[in-house]
Amino acid sequence: MTTTPTPTRKDAARNRSLLLATAGDLFRDAGLEVTLKDVARQAGVGVGTVYRHFPTKDDLVAALFAQQLEAEIERARKSVEAGDSWEALVDYLKESMRLQSSNRGLRALMCPAGSVFDSVRECKAVVNPLIDQLVKSAHAQGTLRPDCTSRDIALLQVGLVGIMDATPEDPNAYRRHLALFLDGVRM
Repeated sequence: MTTTPTPTRKDAARNRSLLLATAGDLFRDAGLEVTLKDVARQAGVGVGTVYRHFPTKDDLVAALFAQQLEAEIERARKSVEAGDSWEALVDYLKESMRLQSSNRGLRALMCPAGSVFDSVRECKAVVNPLIDQLVKSAHAQGTLRPDCTSRDIALLQVGLVGIMDATPEDPNAYRRHLALFLDGVRM
């Protein structure tokens, strides 16, 4: 009876890198519908290899998008600290949507469907109060319509994602709608 040798740490690290790179490509192009089996198939490894590194899809999402989610938190924090709340809100939205426009997985994560993942809920638990603070600051500054809420900002982002998904032939179409919205809520 032949036994399979336990992979060395170097092999495990190489497999993990391969799986993350493969998953990154798949999620970027196909969104959240990607399964762990899809990752295994595309990476040319057995599904057991994927499950050893990422026992659940949530584990894979957390590892794959950790940097982007942390960057989202940092972007929101910097926006709150900026001197001009209106400009900070505009810059935050432009950068967040630019990043989402190039990655279907990331934009799906930032919409309500992404909230099934623990890492996304944790990110939103930090970002949402920061955006609320930014909106209140823009109200106090007199640059944002008083009836525009942080919920409106969140719904705008969901709407822009819908525009991105509906216009794959024009990846910049969402920018026009973002500009229209911002013109409509600016004081």
